[in-house]
Amino acid sequence: MRRSRWKESEIEDMLRELPKLKDDRTKAEVFAKIHDKKKKKHWIPLITGVASLFLMVVLASSLIIEKKGTTSQEGSGSSGKLSLSENKETADHERQDASNKENPPEDKQDYQEFSSKQAKIESKDEVSEMEPGKGKKEKNFAQAIYQNDDASIITMGIPDDQMNFIVPISIKLKHYDQSDTLKQLVNQMSDIDEAQYGLSDYFPLDIKISQGNDINTAHIDFPEKSQLLAEDTLFLHSMEETLSYNNIEKMTFSTEGKQGARFAHAGYLKEVDIPHQKKRTYLLYQRDESSPSFLVPSNMGYRDFEEALQAGKGEADIEGISPAIPHDLKWERISSNGELVIIHLSDQAVIENSEETLQALEAILFIAKDFGFEKVKFENAPIEEVGQLNLTEDILVPEAPNQVN
Repeated sequence: MRRSRWKESEIEDMLRELPKLKDDRTKAEVFAKIHDKKKKKHWIPLITGVASLFLMVVLASSLIIEKKGTTSQEGSGSSGKLSLSENKETADHERQDASNKENPPEDKQDYQEFSSKQAKIESKDEVSEMEPGKGKKEKNFAQAIYQNDDASIITMGIPDDQMNFIVPISIKLKHYDQSDTLKQLVNQMSDIDEAQYGLSDYFPLDIKISQGNDINTAHIDFPEKSQLLAEDTLFLHSMEETLSYNNIEKMTFSTEGKQGARFAHAGYLKEVDIPHQKKRTYLLYQRDESSPSFLVPSNMGYRDFEEALQAGKGEADIEGISPAIPHDLKWERISSNGELVIIHLSDQAVIENSEETLQALEAILFIAKDFGFEKVKFENAPIEEVGQLNLTEDILVPEAPNQVN
């Protein structure tokens, strides 16, 4: 071992020549400083341990999630995919929550706003899961009902909210015996919620409706001094619109069981025939943007089919009423052959596969029905189909308008 070249005496002489150092600290201060250093050194392994434990938990969670996803996917088709998706979503939420806890907003107000938005999002998700149909935009008009052997139809003529027009509302029911039509009609009158459609609260009525002398006759019995006898114009129009779609051809009346009824304007009546071809045009009724749009027959008749079609483009100075047929849906000529009416469209006719065009074409079909036609042919149409209507073929007129179920 190599020996040092310095002697002890020489080292002592060198130390004596060094400048003198003076420590002004007290013993308490020195001990406090040493205690602080020891305390800091004590936290270093603790923090390191916590960080290691957190990493182990994250890795273990990832392995468990991956294992569950693989097991579910191997299980069977769609259920496996759904389970995997749910696990992935759970993991994403956990990572997001962890990120939120590790990096909270510096400003307390920002953090509160963030939490509020997050709560709203979660609340919407819960509503969406509980009520799948909630939040979806409802259709803005009610379509017509066409021939269907699997269902029967109940139609009710309900006044609009200003009681200017009678709006036919149709409900498709499971097939029932036609002899039971009036009973089904009374039931629907009791159940209908007119307000949700932007209509007057009109039904049920303080009358008794039963079958008359035959299946095509409806008998109506009024209580003494019924308000409907005073408001007979609205009542008779409503019942005519209602019963005409339900294969009823005549109404008979009684008051407290006695034959006949005395109306304020129509006078004393025992019976009234129900016309099925009133030769009317059709317009649109919509109370507001939140209500559906309905086809509604006019209160007056027209000389011929083409005049009624043109009237369907007219503006009505009545709140909630608008044209059913747009001005750019043009035709060059109209002809008929028995039960078929042929509309030769202009080259400038604007027809699109849209809800607006479908409603316009259905208005034309109902106008044709009101003039006794059973089929309509559109010639020179720029497209082949609008909704369920095939414009290359003769189209049967619908059974009833404005389905609401």
